[in-house]
Amino acid sequence: MMRRLSLLWDKIEKEGLSSFLITDLINIRYLTGFTGSSAYLLLSNGKSIFFTDFRYQEAAKKEVKVDEIKIIKKNFFTEPPRELKELKRLAFEEHSLTYKSYSLLREKLPKVRLIPMRDIVSELRMKKDPEEINLIKEASAITDYVFATILKEIKPGMSEKEVALRIDFLIKERGDVAFPTIVASGENSSLPHAQPTPKKIKEGEAIILDLGATFQGYASDMTRTIFLGKVPQRLKEIYLIVKKAQEKAISQMRAGQKTKVIDAIARNYIKEKGYGKYFGHGLGHGVGLAVHEKPTISPLTNEKLLPNFIVTVEPGIYLPGLGGVRIEDLVRISEDGVEILSKSEKELIVL
Repeated sequence: MMRRLSLLWDKIEKEGLSSFLITDLINIRYLTGFTGSSAYLLLSNGKSIFFTDFRYQEAAKKEVKVDEIKIIKKNFFTEPPRELKELKRLAFEEHSLTYKSYSLLREKLPKVRLIPMRDIVSELRMKKDPEEINLIKEASAITDYVFATILKEIKPGMSEKEVALRIDFLIKERGDVAFPTIVASGENSSLPHAQPTPKKIKEGEAIILDLGATFQGYASDMTRTIFLGKVPQRLKEIYLIVKKAQEKAISQMRAGQKTKVIDAIARNYIKEKGYGKYFGHGLGHGVGLAVHEKPTISPLTNEKLLPNFIVTVEPGIYLPGLGGVRIEDLVRISEDGVEILSKSEKELIVL
């Protein structure tokens, strides 16, 4: 944790600042180890001060690695602590601090210049250390186990909700659920972020399973599309296109490559096959303490991939009225390629 704080201090100093208030709880966990739901972290003049309330004082003693822990008894924004009042300039996380909280700070700290700062902590979080990589691998292994198990249990007549609940149960036996599980069958599979419904699963349908686990706070994310009974010819066609698009993108991923370039490899292949307008989301995103974090792999970003970034690669084709296909893997970027963390089968699966 102290190494992460040291790296953040370097970033703060490069911005010409000496004080930074962190309010994003995921960023606070990354920097301090705190797993509770109420905290603030102040970096000021070379010192790290952690603020929480009575509920978490014992947890903070066990988890938090900072210079000083303070237990606050009053609202942090209506009655700011002395450490804030003594400052001349204070940077804050512009993505996290609400307008209401910002307004209160302006009112209560009239002599302090408040400076909005981009999410520089998430920039640090993009590059995973060995411990983080191992935790994400554990989370990914849970996802693979659950997928293999649920394949043996899906039957015609089960509802999407039944399958989703069973997936969640299996995940919670070994970790926790990273995000609301997606089970989408038949026409529902043409909805990229469908929610499980009471709809019964039928033979001849595509079924998209998008699931993720967390292990000690770190997430996994994987999608597979499977089929029950006979596979409609057009769905088989788009399955093979999506699979090939993903393979092409992954084959070109390595440190130094740009996110926009990787997205274009998969997107252009799908366009060449006549389905460009049916792939409307980005190719991937970072995964770590949050299931969606930087970097984003899409036509709208041009970030450079670096070693030990962990990202998803998830092309899809969605045909309204028929169904959809998405295949998503979790990969770790290396100097000369990737390590694929999702081990589940990607050949066309028919139950």
